[in-house]
Amino acid sequence: MSELELIKIVLLGRGGMGIVTACEIIAEAAYLSGNFVDVQAYPSFGAERRGAPVQAYVKLSRTEKVYDRAQIENPNILIVFDDSVLTKEAAISLEKNGVFIVNSNKNPEHFINEYNLSDTIKVVVADISYLALEKNLTIDGNPVINTPILGLLSKALPDLDLENLKDVVVGKMGEKLGNLNYDLIEKGYNIAKLL
Repeated sequence: MSELELIKIVLLGRGGMGIVTACEIIAEAAYLSGNFVDVQAYPSFGAERRGAPVQAYVKLSRTEKVYDRAQIENPNILIVFDDSVLTKEAAISLEKNGVFIVNSNKNPEHFINEYNLSDTIKVVVADISYLALEKNLTIDGNPVINTPILGLLSKALPDLDLENLKDVVVGKMGEKLGNLNYDLIEKGYNIAKLL
């Protein structure tokens, strides 16, 4: 993945899960890495309400400015916050040698078989919801997974360094909340199961 000039990332989930915040953190941390000359982060909303399906997009360019803010049809990386919004079409839209990241307590093999993923796809799975609940990182009783899932992305995309993620998260959320979120990013990184 590190050889690609343009990395296209799609985040799937539901309203209220922090998908837009996550895509902004990805873009900022990637830019801080010094490996990208331009980054774009932008959401796509249907009905703007908590629980409605939401998509967000990130484009990371190593060589030139990114002007295109169109929907990403074939991402290099697909990050699934809630597998209830995952469709076969979204799963198979991944580019060859893509990365499929999902918040789930299921094994990577489940997603490979269920969604007929190519053997060129790297699958990264961890139960991020459990991590957030364990640390009481919740909003209205729902686990906050938008930052911990970034640990899975960092494992799959070394350009997204944990230290840069920490800088962005602490900068956005302040010392106390930022460090709690960063602790979960590290835990996500450490428990991620890759296949």
